[in-house]
Amino acid sequence: MLLTMLPPGKEAKIIASKANDSTKKFLEALGIIPGVTISVVSERKGNLIVNVKGSRLALNRGTAHQLFVQV
Repeated sequence: MLLTMLPPGKEAKIIASKANDSTKKFLEALGIIPGVTISVVSERKGNLIVNVKGSRLALNRGTAHQLFVQV
């Protein structure tokens, strides 16, 4: 399922990304890579605040929509 479909408070594991190479590098620099656990803290107008490795990060809807997760 897409990260944008994950309800707040629920944890999931990142399994894949369909982002382009530059966006993938950006996400990797933030620690958002396959196998990492991610949770949605909150959602506003489609944009997400996520928790990854103990850090809160903001992702716009377009970027979050390119990440696939497994609950």
